[in-house]
Amino acid sequence: MRLSAVFGLFLVNYCSGDLMINITNLSVHYRESLALDEVSAFIEEGELIAVVGPNGAGKSTLLKSIMQQLKPSSGCIDLGHRCLKDIAYLPQSHQIDRQFPITVREFVSAGSWQRISFWRAFGCTEQRLLQEALRKVNLIGVDDRQISTLSGGQFQRMLFARMLMQDADVLLLDEPFNAIDAQTTEDLMTVIHDCQRKGKTILAVIHDLALVRRFFPNVMLIATQLIASGTTETVMTGENLAKAGYQYLSSEMPPLNTEYSVNSLSQTELPFYGRNIS
Repeated sequence: MRLSAVFGLFLVNYCSGDLMINITNLSVHYRESLALDEVSAFIEEGELIAVVGPNGAGKSTLLKSIMQQLKPSSGCIDLGHRCLKDIAYLPQSHQIDRQFPITVREFVSAGSWQRISFWRAFGCTEQRLLQEALRKVNLIGVDDRQISTLSGGQFQRMLFARMLMQDADVLLLDEPFNAIDAQTTEDLMTVIHDCQRKGKTILAVIHDLALVRRFFPNVMLIATQLIASGTTETVMTGENLAKAGYQYLSSEMPPLNTEYSVNSLSQTELPFYGRNIS
C-alpha cells in the first residue's frame, strides 16, 4: 500500500521569491482530453482563494499541477527563487484508506515528519503541538480511537489537525467540505481563517457557492479556461457564472456576506474549540 494512500497529505519542497505562485498559460491533458486550457493566475502570499467551477472544470487538476503530480502539456508554474518550507496538499477524502489500522493520534503525529524527519524522537515540543492541533479541531478525547471508527466530520477534522502539524506555508485543499455536516464545515472554516491570519497562502476547491460567498474573500473561477479571478464580489457575478456554465437566476444567487471577513475573526470567536463533536 502506498504511503500517500494511507496518510493522504503530501508535502513538496519548492522555491519561491515571496511565497507567491505564478501560473502562466498552463495547459494540461488527460490523454486526449483537455483539462486546463492556457490558465494564467498570480497568487500572492497570504491570500485565501476559493477555486470554483462546474464538475470537470479542472479545479483538482490545477492543484495537482501545482504539486507536480501532473505534467503540463504547455505553460509553467513558477514558485520563484527561494525555498518554501513546504506545501501541504489535502486530497479528496475518498482517496485516503480509512481502514488502515492506525489511531487518530498516530495519524495526526505523522504531519510533523517533514519538519523533524521520520527518525527523530517525538519530543515535548511536538507533543504540545499535537495537543494544540487536536484541540483546535475538537478531537481531544478521541485521539486513541482507530481512524476507521470516525464519522465523516471527525475524519475531516483529523485531516485538518494533521495539516496543522505540518505547519506548511501553502495549503492546497481539494474539496475539504465534501459530504460533511454544516457545523463541521463552519468550524473548519474558522481553522482556515486562523491559518490565513497567520500568513499562510490557501487555495481551496469549493463546490458550494453560498459557502464561497460567505467565507472566501477571493475566487478563481475556471471552466477548463480561467473565466475570472479576483475578489469574490467582482468574480461571483451572474455573467461570470453563466460563462462558466452555471445556470443561476439573479434572484437565486447566494448572498454575498461582506461582514464575515478574516480580519473580523478573533480567538474569542472560536466557540467550537471546547465542544464535544460526535
